[in-house]
Amino acid sequence: MQNIKSVLTTSIIIVSLIIPLIGICLLYDPNIKFEITNYIISITIFTIYQSFLSALISLIIGSIFAYYLKRNSEVGIIKLIVNLLSILFVMPTIIIVLGMLSFFNSFTNIYGPFGIVFCHVILNLPLATRIIYQSLNDISGNEYILAEQMGLKKFETFLATEWQIIKKNAPSLFALIFFICFVSFTPVLILGGSPKYSTIEVSIYQSVVFLNNYNTAFYLLILQLLICSIIFFLTFKNFKSENFFLDDRKIHLKNELPFRNKFTDYSIIIFISLTLFISPIAIFFRGINLKFFEVFSSNYFLSSLSDTFLICFGAGILSLLFTLNILQILDKSKKSYEYLLYIFLVLSPGIVSVGYYVVINNFLHLSVPSILIVIIINSLFSLPFTYNYLSPSYFRVSREHNDISASLNIYGWKKTFLLDWPRLKVPIINAFCISSVLSASDLVIISFFGTNDLSTLTQTIYRLMGSYRMDEAYALTMILFLFCFFYFSFFRILFVRKNGTLT
Repeated sequence: MQNIKSVLTTSIIIVSLIIPLIGICLLYDPNIKFEITNYIISITIFTIYQSFLSALISLIIGSIFAYYLKRNSEVGIIKLIVNLLSILFVMPTIIIVLGMLSFFNSFTNIYGPFGIVFCHVILNLPLATRIIYQSLNDISGNEYILAEQMGLKKFETFLATEWQIIKKNAPSLFALIFFICFVSFTPVLILGGSPKYSTIEVSIYQSVVFLNNYNTAFYLLILQLLICSIIFFLTFKNFKSENFFLDDRKIHLKNELPFRNKFTDYSIIIFISLTLFISPIAIFFRGINLKFFEVFSSNYFLSSLSDTFLICFGAGILSLLFTLNILQILDKSKKSYEYLLYIFLVLSPGIVSVGYYVVINNFLHLSVPSILIVIIINSLFSLPFTYNYLSPSYFRVSREHNDISASLNIYGWKKTFLLDWPRLKVPIINAFCISSVLSASDLVIISFFGTNDLSTLTQTIYRLMGSYRMDEAYALTMILFLFCFFYFSFFRILFVRKNGTLT
């Protein structure tokens, strides 16, 4: 039974990756020759440059931020900031982009390379900080006691403890952020400013949507996969899943710092926190305008809100079920093929969308509701994150229940629901919220399958921006922010622990 499940799951993943490639190949014209132009060289160099710089800056600042958060983790406001980082990372990209335009563009030109890198740092800094922070929490208090007994100075203690953790996580975390920035779409599309600062992902989208040049899109995809594969095998192959959420069961030593150190720590924490949270705050204030009630009562708002909820909920459930099935398989077998999941990090959503569209509509001639296709594709692209957030808790709890599971002859889904569920309900709902809210950020996939009858809040915002109805766009963006925040919070509150705290 286990072998059948393993083969079936692996086959589904492989087929889901092959289908879009088949669709593109059906549109491929062998009579059209592909030429490596100066433009393609330019966008390739810029894509690598902005991804590398964004990942490097995010990793450096994230490490610093996590270190100071960890040093003051006993303070209540610090715990709140850390929990808010979890929500901030999954917020739709367009909220951060418009927030940056609203606030930072008043002081400097936010368009071009600076704006793209800055936006990517703001988007990925919560992820880098949160993973490093959780890793630093794994340091036992005994290590600090031992360092003190050995007479190590503060910097020497840092090198012996925190630095070892940061150094261990740096390569895989750098690669993860690099991939996210490499296939990033919305920040480059809005903040690029000119074709000179386009990326491979945006060029793929433009080749398909505006030029109908599928040959160029296909070759650009191959180029993208080649570059990312090199980075993957150099750094990401040693990636270890980290729990993105707080583990309140850990016990740490209370860290007493002199006033001068506390002042420095709090100044750094406040400065970085304000930089991160200023975009959502700006959206909130810009969204309260004369057009707000007009947008709130409009037909396009109600329809796009309902479509967004259906896509978020459906993609979250589907991604969660698929992830749990994968975890059950990996719990009893080697984890070598878990890296298949991370391929979705480097695939082009545009190529995958058009590939599915061609195979389903032009080749198989199936009448499949567009919203169902959008849900399926979104669930696939959220798999790496759902798996990464759920796997540490799942494997820990599953190992603890292995003996009783074997004695009662309970395995698979039965074991998950009867034995593991009480301990896993909070991590499971966390993973569900992550995959759901990530789906609300989608702009590429819905642009291929969206119609007058199917449009998400993100797509509607982009359409309003294209029509220069900025007040309506800001108002709807604020509503999208509130939707994601309450969606994320509502499902997590349903699983409040007995002591009133959330993991």
